[in-house]
Amino acid sequence: MGTKCGRWNPTVEQVKVLTDLFRSGLRTPTTDQIQKISSQLSFYGNIESKNVFYWFQNHKARERQKRRRKVLVDETNNDEDMRIQLDNISSNKQINSNHDTDERVIETLQLFPLNSYAETEKLRLFTEEYMKENMTFSCSIGAEMDHPTLDLRLSFFS
Repeated sequence: MGTKCGRWNPTVEQVKVLTDLFRSGLRTPTTDQIQKISSQLSFYGNIESKNVFYWFQNHKARERQKRRRKVLVDETNNDEDMRIQLDNISSNKQINSNHDTDERVIETLQLFPLNSYAETEKLRLFTEEYMKENMTFSCSIGAEMDHPTLDLRLSFFS
């Protein structure tokens, strides 16, 4: 092997020892720990303390990236599952609504959206279900007063 300066190329044994230390819970070794690790790893090949220090930093960063990617993939899969479920609900409602010609379609436009598309879609479906039941809220203002019962109905026109 030639005596090239520059980049450190760890041996298989060095990588195994470093990986085992990382898996055992060592994430940010102290200066003393770095010195001990590098002196032990020098038995397997050329290594400096800075190599050990940077290996741990890089390995930690790669682990974080993997976790972030996994979270993003999981969120994407959850969003896709939610969209499929909402599509199924919508198509079932469409099939059912074709039988009832008198049924009105209620559509609410959100002027200042604060939620994601999936949350907005869930809210719209909930509102549709709620309005189909045609629930009425009654509130009496002071039982001892001569006021009639206040009837509050949510009404939407398409």
